[in-house]
Amino acid sequence: MVEQNIPYLIAHRGYPARYPENSLAGLKAAMLAGACFVEIDIQLSARRTPYLCHDDHLRRLTGSDHWLTQLDDEVINTLSVPYPGFNLTSPPETEPLSDLNTFCQLLQERPNVSAFIEIKSESLAKFGLTATIDIILEVIYPYTKQCVLISFDSQAVAFARKQGAERIGWVIPKWDHGHATIAKQLTPEFLFCNAKRLPHRIEKRWQGPWQWVVYTVNHSRSVLKYADEGIPLIETDTIGTLLQHPILKRNACHQSL
Repeated sequence: MVEQNIPYLIAHRGYPARYPENSLAGLKAAMLAGACFVEIDIQLSARRTPYLCHDDHLRRLTGSDHWLTQLDDEVINTLSVPYPGFNLTSPPETEPLSDLNTFCQLLQERPNVSAFIEIKSESLAKFGLTATIDIILEVIYPYTKQCVLISFDSQAVAFARKQGAERIGWVIPKWDHGHATIAKQLTPEFLFCNAKRLPHRIEKRWQGPWQWVVYTVNHSRSVLKYADEGIPLIETDTIGTLLQHPILKRNACHQSL
């Protein structure tokens, strides 16, 4: 494998194979393992505070029958997510939900790390596109060079660009001509595609100025296969394991935490 075909790995929601997803503990572990890129999800609380959380309904993550977008911050701050593989009713170890501002302070201490910040559809629907994007942009403004706003919602990332986001990424919801047209209109810096959806042949992929990102790939053989097919960025749940691979670790960003 030639040097330019060694991909960079993105720590999908931190290190969910071993830590609660979107937790600061998992994100720190991913950075310690050598992640140059991390990906997090954002939902807004009832007070419109951005929290690192994939789901609006919290049963899967915390075992509670509540919607994060309907909860005050004080309640959210009492909730925690168990480590993977443990029973939600009596987890031996948990991590609290974190807010975006706290994450950005962590990011500031790691200038070699960039973050893909995914804006979730539930918050966009509840609080509106303008308010949601503006709130998130305000929080990340001091760290904007390290942040890329991404979403399945093409209007959200287009508005983020209009509001001054330096880089955007679109997560493709479907592979067809209509969505190819949207991609060409958006011209994002990054196009995210499900590994099962992206054509393996380069000539069949949409052509544009973006970099392709494939998600979610957890085995080194598959990662290297996508790299040979010209994919520069690959999301994974197993960042620590993959960055121990003798080839993949060449593009690690090791630093003291």
